[in-house]
Amino acid sequence: MRKFFFLAAAGLLLCGDISGQDWSVADSIVKYQMPSGGWPKNQNWKNGADAAYMRRCGETGVGSTIDNGATTDEMRLLAKAYTATFDQRYRESFIKGLTYLLDMQYDNGGFPQFFPVRKEAPYSAHITFNDNAMVNVLRLLRDVSDEREDFLALCVSETMRKRCADAFNRGVQCILKCQVKKNGKLSVWCQQHHEVSLEPVGARAYELPSLTGHGETVGIIMLLSEIPNPSQEVTSAVSSAVGWLREHAIRDMMIENFVNADGKKDKRLVNKKGAPLLWARYYDLENEEPMFCDRDGIPKKHLEEIGYERRNGYSWIGDTPQKVLDLVK
Repeated sequence: MRKFFFLAAAGLLLCGDISGQDWSVADSIVKYQMPSGGWPKNQNWKNGADAAYMRRCGETGVGSTIDNGATTDEMRLLAKAYTATFDQRYRESFIKGLTYLLDMQYDNGGFPQFFPVRKEAPYSAHITFNDNAMVNVLRLLRDVSDEREDFLALCVSETMRKRCADAFNRGVQCILKCQVKKNGKLSVWCQQHHEVSLEPVGARAYELPSLTGHGETVGIIMLLSEIPNPSQEVTSAVSSAVGWLREHAIRDMMIENFVNADGKKDKRLVNKKGAPLLWARYYDLENEEPMFCDRDGIPKKHLEEIGYERRNGYSWIGDTPQKVLDLVK
């Protein structure tokens, strides 16, 4: 069994077992890293990246993103690969990716969805919590700064680790400033906030400015809850958001899957006394009530009011906040 050992600066003996491990995925990640240092999203590295798409992204300079786990997922795999093999290509690619993340952060601490921003999608410049984009980045920066797990072997310079720690702290401050206030009370967050004003803003036609329930707010609360010795500001942000989720849960209702009149699988909300709590993905900013929307951008009060494609092709209702309620009493 092959093992590689090294003695870390802290005096700890670490080992990475590489027997039987195929690092061709890491090789593909290195090969298709964008000139900017990031990666495009939704690439199946195990089955081979879309070479033509990657080439277009590289030529235009557009494509690198933190959406859908892009860039942070690739960097975590590179760190794991380097810990096991000490192949310098993996470390160099990781450092390039780290520089990309640090360079894309706004002065106010936020992170855009794409960097460089996509001209055809102006919303990609907004501070993006959607799909935990910014939360994923902050967790990675924290782990690099603290030299956690696979990041220790990379021996990231002290200067770079300090930059990561500063970026994490500024990111947390941005999160706190983005938390929406309703009637003088802190509530939760929108999927995206304006990169200058920090106000809630929309993205795609059916993603209107709103308060998020079962999606992004949960990831933010979990991140803030992981901060050791949190400030009063962080503690207040968490307790206020958790309180808001408790108040805005959908009670005595459940999602029912059924076959509609057209013979298609469909879903609807039905009454169910004592059913587990549910939350809408979006709540309108004015009345803080569940909101649903089709591709026409017109908000509706009920799931059944939007078309079949969006009703069944998007996660409008879920129970993820329950884990937050269980964690934060």
